Amino acid sequence: MEKIKAVIVDDELEAREGVAWLLAKDQQIDVVAVCANGIEAIQAIREYHPELLFLDIQMPQINGFEVLNSISAEYLPAVIFTTAYDEYTLKAFEVHAVDYLLKPFTNERFFAALNHAKQIIQQKSTSNQQVSGFIQSQLKTGQSNQLVSEPSTSERLTVKVDGKVYFIPFQEIIWIEAYDYYVKIHVADRFYLLRDSLKRMATRLPNPPFVRVHKSSIINQRHLQEIAPQQNGNEYQITLMNGQQLNSSRSYRDQIKNLMNN
Repeated sequence: MEKIKAVIVDDELEAREGVAWLLAKDQQIDVVAVCANGIEAIQAIREYHPELLFLDIQMPQINGFEVLNSISAEYLPAVIFTTAYDEYTLKAFEVHAVDYLLKPFTNERFFAALNHAKQIIQQKSTSNQQVSGFIQSQLKTGQSNQLVSEPSTSERLTVKVDGKVYFIPFQEIIWIEAYDYYVKIHVADRFYLLRDSLKRMATRLPNPPFVRVHKSSIINQRHLQEIAPQQNGNEYQITLMNGQQLNSSRSYRDQIKNLMNN
């Protein structure tokens, strides 16, 4: 059997290192990525297409279920949850999840879960059914993170995230960035991760106050604190009121000059 590609995701360093140390004892496992947060996990899964995922649930900003919700169904690996919280245990086993390791777990319990996962991976059709069933029950299939259409006169963005609808007033949006095939909408205390393009997002935002300053970023000028020209005269460093610093690109220098003139 070829080596099984595995990804480890946990916001705690000690937990990540512990799982990696245990997996090093199994020559069939190839750990291709170790991730400290949900963004890293999404990127690693899309890049490496692992067969096995050790995934924490409770993580800042993007939790384990949101990670899985951001991955195309064809790339979903077999999942072993590693968490200190037991509230999802019953649902996990009801829908035949691969396994659910409640921290702190013993080495024996870990390897039992690993062997179970390896058996499921060998039987791909079974694996697909089990993982798909678990994701569907937890994330409400069809409720992918997305923009929701509203009249052009609306003063807000409406987004659907993890089966819930959020209404985000334009004035609360600080900036928006492109992240691979996603966009992140930044507000004061969190961000919303959507499967969309920045180009399409720009068509939903009024200008002003929203200004595109780079191929990867749109800012709300109401949250603008400072614009500092760079040495080449065509690019600028932009500081927002929350302390975020962004660089403009020369393709958008006219937009920056308009901001400075206004």
